[in-house]
Amino acid sequence: MVKSSAKSSRTSGFALAMFFITTVIELFAVAIASAGFDEVADASPFGRSGTIVVAAIAAGVAVIGSIVAWRGSTGVLRGITATIVFIAVGVVALMALYFVIAGGTPIILAFLLAHAAFSLGMIGRAVLQPAPAGARS
Repeated sequence: MVKSSAKSSRTSGFALAMFFITTVIELFAVAIASAGFDEVADASPFGRSGTIVVAAIAAGVAVIGSIVAWRGSTGVLRGITATIVFIAVGVVALMALYFVIAGGTPIILAFLLAHAAFSLGMIGRAVLQPAPAGARS
């Protein structure tokens, strides 16, 4: 049997869940490290409280993006959600770059942030994929 091309190009629910879970765990690890260690808070472009807020917002964006991608929305909602997810990718990648430039201990967290940015990007890609036939707006 031949599968339809639209069905085979969609990201599976398991892959989407794995991208979501790893993103949230990594972002919360960075937020906790920022709250607990001065070196991490000083390396961030947003400071201690800003890093915590940015990590929480990026985790929330991952939640929303995953729901929209899994549910299979159509139209404007999908475009707006994808835009917000890719903005979050840029902000998380910026934090990772600052952690790399700072050197020392924050480099470990830069790897987490780089992977979180990648996972967010994959969530954004899943949001942009065509909706399944039975999707509602």
